[in-house]
Amino acid sequence: MADEKERKRAEATYKSLCEMLDENEWRYDKDEENLSILCSARGDDLSMPIRMETDADRQLVILTSPMPFDVPEDRRTPMAIAVTLANYGLVDGSFDYDYPSGKILFRLTSNFSECIIDRELLKYMLYVSCGTIDEYNDKFLAVAENDMTFDEIVKFIK
Repeated sequence: MADEKERKRAEATYKSLCEMLDENEWRYDKDEENLSILCSARGDDLSMPIRMETDADRQLVILTSPMPFDVPEDRRTPMAIAVTLANYGLVDGSFDYDYPSGKILFRLTSNFSECIIDRELLKYMLYVSCGTIDEYNDKFLAVAENDMTFDEIVKFIK
């Protein structure tokens, strides 16, 4: 359980997050009790639902974005290959893949223990995440919908 100092740091980070979104004219829904926001972005092809929250207990800003599709059961092993290849090349963030359900989630976190995260870092988190998700979401959808060989997946993802 977060102490008072940690809770105040989380609240200050949440305030900075909302200010950054306002400055950049993003539309979003606030959940002040849980120190989180929900918004969405549209890339070149698919929508990107985005949740950003400040976790007072772990002293983290957590950005998550689920893919707007589930992987069919017969395409889950090829998708595991695709997600692994994508993650190998990422500098920040990762795609979490739940094989049994076929759900994919992008996640990027930043720790704010003993420091204050400014709006520029929050903006970086949001825009890098959107760029990364937009780069791969249509590729993951293609792997989920098409019968591709291992070599085709490797070439397609890289």
